Amino acid sequence: MSLRSLLTSGLVCFCAGGLYGWSALIAPMQAAYGVTTAQTGLIFSLAIVSFTVAVILVPRLPVKTSTPSAVACFGLFSALSVLAAARMPEFEFFLLWFSGGFGAASGGIYIAALGVAASAPAHKIATPAMVAAFGTGGAVFGPLWRVMDAAGYGLDGLLLLAGGLGGCSVLAAFTSKLGSPIRSTPRADRVTSARPAQSAQVLAMIWTIFAFGSFGGLMVLGLASKMMDVAGAGVALGSLGLAGIALGNTSGRLSVALLTQHLTPQTCMLMAMGLTLAGLAMAAFHLNPVMLCVALILVATGYGVVASTVPVMTRAAFGADDFAKRFSVVFSAWGVAGFLAPWAGGVMFDMRDSFMLPLLCAMGTALVCGWLSVRLPRRATLKGLSDP
Repeated sequence: MSLRSLLTSGLVCFCAGGLYGWSALIAPMQAAYGVTTAQTGLIFSLAIVSFTVAVILVPRLPVKTSTPSAVACFGLFSALSVLAAARMPEFEFFLLWFSGGFGAASGGIYIAALGVAASAPAHKIATPAMVAAFGTGGAVFGPLWRVMDAAGYGLDGLLLLAGGLGGCSVLAAFTSKLGSPIRSTPRADRVTSARPAQSAQVLAMIWTIFAFGSFGGLMVLGLASKMMDVAGAGVALGSLGLAGIALGNTSGRLSVALLTQHLTPQTCMLMAMGLTLAGLAMAAFHLNPVMLCVALILVATGYGVVASTVPVMTRAAFGADDFAKRFSVVFSAWGVAGFLAPWAGGVMFDMRDSFMLPLLCAMGTALVCGWLSVRLPRRATLKGLSDP
């Protein structure tokens, strides 16, 4: 596998990360279809469910999917899905194409691109970087969509994402060696899994850590725009806030490439929960819109650390050979949290006209994640730290 193929796979992954900029489309969605906050949250929640199903199923297809050409194929399908969603006149059809089509295609992109990165010689850098590429998509598309909506483009802002996905996917297809296998992982880099019973216990703990650790971050990513609107943030501050949230998410993801060279994944997870709890507390008791934006950025940064630490933790525990299948199971935790967090947050807001209760719930899940991280057997995540 060439560096060029790795980079083009990262570009497609970056465009697929536009899914994280979804909250910027809440206002144009409500203007176009007259839906409630809970219904818009449901679109993001169902997209995450489709995303998760694809992550679970793609590694089990009877063909090799951890290749740049597979990334390109999923990317082209996602471009068609986003284009179709942008042209749908009714809410139900938009839900089908965006949540079902784009959600599933972006999941295929994500797991295939992570497989490409995990098989690279410099996997400790490539894996967090690929996770960060996905998160960076929200840093670009979210603020752009908000500005475009203020300029009157509405849901036509999705055409920008469709063009990016299509162009980058074509580039990835042309720069990859179609059908050629990814360079195999050196024997010294392979990790022998623990006994089946122990492996199942470790996998279950990592799954639960991911579910509880990502709840607050996913709620913020799904409802950040609404939170800032309720707090009185204008278009300029709201756009800066969305950009800061996406950049905080990306910075947290990228930082793991450095942190795991010196710290255990458990320590990284505890740091993430510290940032998340601090941000959630600030958001719950914010005094002004600026303070709320800072709080949401802290939560997003903590979530970014979680998002990159869990793949590293999984690979360290089970090795490169089993990474895709094991991580596809772990990733279902993200789907569960992604379904519940934005939707439940929207429902609780509609009930009380306040985000206080959703934020308090997120604090509770963060505390549970920190406790489970301490309980995770230390040996389960130290195996891969000495790999080249």
